[in-house]
Amino acid sequence: MFGKSNKQKDLIHFGLLLALVVLVNLLASSVVLRLDLTEEKRFTLADITTDFLSEMDQPVFASVYLSGDLNVGFSRLSQSVEDKLDEFGVYAGSNLDYRFIDPNDSSDESKRATEQFKELGLEPVPVYEAKEDGSRSRSLVYPYLILQSGDTEIAVNLLENMPGQSGAENLNASVEALEFKLIDAARRLLIDEMPRIAFLEGHGEYDEIDVVDITDALSRYYQVDRGNPGNSPEMLAPYEALIIAGPKKEFAEDEKYAIDQYIMHGGRVLWLIDALGVTMDSLQHSMQTVGLPMDINLDDQLFRYGFRINPVLVQDVQSGMIPVNVAPAGQSSQFVPMPWTYSPLLNTNSGHPVTRNVNVVRGEFVSSIDTVGGDLNTTKTPLLRTSRYSREMEVPVYISLAQVEEQPARENFPQSHIPVAYLSEGAFTSAFLNRPVPPGVNGAGLERRDRSVPTRMIVVADGEIIRNEVHRRESANPGIVPLGYDEVTRQTFGNKQFILNAVNYLTDEEGWMNLRTRNYRLRLLDRDKVANEAGFWKAINMGIPVLFVLLAGLLVPLWRKRRYGKE
Repeated sequence: MFGKSNKQKDLIHFGLLLALVVLVNLLASSVVLRLDLTEEKRFTLADITTDFLSEMDQPVFASVYLSGDLNVGFSRLSQSVEDKLDEFGVYAGSNLDYRFIDPNDSSDESKRATEQFKELGLEPVPVYEAKEDGSRSRSLVYPYLILQSGDTEIAVNLLENMPGQSGAENLNASVEALEFKLIDAARRLLIDEMPRIAFLEGHGEYDEIDVVDITDALSRYYQVDRGNPGNSPEMLAPYEALIIAGPKKEFAEDEKYAIDQYIMHGGRVLWLIDALGVTMDSLQHSMQTVGLPMDINLDDQLFRYGFRINPVLVQDVQSGMIPVNVAPAGQSSQFVPMPWTYSPLLNTNSGHPVTRNVNVVRGEFVSSIDTVGGDLNTTKTPLLRTSRYSREMEVPVYISLAQVEEQPARENFPQSHIPVAYLSEGAFTSAFLNRPVPPGVNGAGLERRDRSVPTRMIVVADGEIIRNEVHRRESANPGIVPLGYDEVTRQTFGNKQFILNAVNYLTDEEGWMNLRTRNYRLRLLDRDKVANEAGFWKAINMGIPVLFVLLAGLLVPLWRKRRYGKE
């Protein structure tokens, strides 16, 4: 009887223990509990990311082509992609799945993938490595991922490639950008209705063909329109952002009022304004020109918002190249690239989402910007600046192509980091404060405001930043040069990425762009110590584990003998 009672108690205890284990497992499956011990919290997703993934209601499949025989750096990036997708899967559940595909194997799937890359304009990245025998091997890497939902696909370039940075730095930047890139693509893939933005027309702004490349890039995020609101502020109301790209003609007061009230009601504006009326086209026809101020009647409005675009031209030792004919007179042309100090390569603000990990931006006849006023309701952040060796040229500025023959001496460029682009955020004062509504304004349905709701604007003292080159403009099939691509040096500058980021930041209500500020500190090995102390650390790594095994083999029997042996 006594034994039966103990047996029942054991069964009850076992049943309770089993029920507790089942309950704990059920709770663990419904509660996400993760511990990130890294200093930069690299395995912790932002709240905005987890909310989006948890609310996904459509299945998304990711095909990752960064696979196969990869070197150490790309293997690390591939592993980071897998880790990030696993983290996403914790919150997205069955709505997210992925697979890795080696595009270099001989399967039909890999062949279809490489053909698809060609259609999308995604080129493989050649990787050169030194072998032990001193020879160099070349392999092709496809650092791409394709997200698919239904019949819609979006390609993602996983590799950041900043000129001037080492391979390790670029791969680290690529890991930093993973969360933003993957979420950005997923949002575009699942969006129901695209927001609308508009290019302003009617004041000599760039034609559609001059901004066709950036328009194509923006159309992946927005419905892009063009037009002139005239004297009606209400016509701008449906648009998330307004782009004013290189106007050359004067704005009427009723047009300025329409833009002002658009801003007062929360509209976002990207101002790309030239202070001087000078272009490379004018130089190519006459070899020389004079830069004079161009009055388009926006100075007072921008001043009220806190900015003054100075009527100067910026020269910079860090500059782009232009082709110059160096052949003697009477001989066939021979063009050589020469530095052109009126095309500064503008440094970006590495701490801001708009310009983080963006290559230098090429400008053309750029002016400087001063912030004015002491409005405590707005905050201003510089986005683009000149290099350490630059200067401002007061108007009138005599400009000649013969100046390329002058070697720029750094002592003649005493100014540093001249700001040419600013972001301003906050509540702006109306440019028409204490002024009557201009005659002819058609805005009866829109309440006048003298102080804006919290909003944003970006002011750039160069309209050329957004313009792509066009060959055979008048032909039936004009040639469009990608924005930021320099045909002389065959480099791609950061113009397109800067404009795209600027518009995305202006329209970002929820803070998605802040994901671009992820910062993982690069911890590199000391090459001298690796070379001089490699043998010592190899001995430590190999010897200590063996020593522990020997000690365990010696001490455990002694302990067992002492513990269980007869006295």
